[in-house]
Amino acid sequence: MANLNTGYLSTNRGVIKILQAIAGFIMCSLLCANWYGGRSCFGEGRLGYASGLNFVVLIINIVLFILNLLNLAVWKLERIYSIICTILFAVATGLLLWYMIQHENYHSTLVVTAILLFVQTLLFLWDVKILQGESPN
Repeated sequence: MANLNTGYLSTNRGVIKILQAIAGFIMCSLLCANWYGGRSCFGEGRLGYASGLNFVVLIINIVLFILNLLNLAVWKLERIYSIICTILFAVATGLLLWYMIQHENYHSTLVVTAILLFVQTLLFLWDVKILQGESPN
């Protein structure tokens, strides 16, 4: 039986996972505020990419947070996961900005979502640096 690692909550990685989950929940609520049978979340390809990526990553982050809290760390897997997510969130940020510029749609929900996508990119990059030993935990 795994013991509870409460010290994880005070590490940089623990704080990063908490911030990623909070940002993920906020982005889910912003992108899917008007559901309309899924059209607002997944109707347009670029919005759908950002929304779908965020939803999947949010679930994975919650699972990884619980695993780390139970002291069942899988560092090599998390390092690869964080590298991939850094790239995917950078692409999602670019796609959302492209959508906003093309449609001249600068609603506050999209602006906040674009900022949070960029923040997610930076949080995953920071996590990669920690997992590679280039930044303190």
